[in-house]
Amino acid sequence: MSLLINILLALLIFGYATFTLVRFFRKSKEGKCNSCSVNQDCGCELPRDKPL
Repeated sequence: MSLLINILLALLIFGYATFTLVRFFRKSKEGKCNSCSVNQDCGCELPRDKPL
C-alpha cells in the first residue's frame, strides 16, 4: 500500500513540475509584455528599434 502512495506522490510531483516548465517556456516565447497579466494597462513602452 505504501508503494502505491509513493508512486502516486511521485506522479503528482513530476506532473506539476512538467506543467510548470511547459507554462514557463510558453510564456517566454510570447515575450516580455505579451505574457504579462497586465500587458494592456501597465504603461510600459518598449523601444521598437534598438540601436546597434
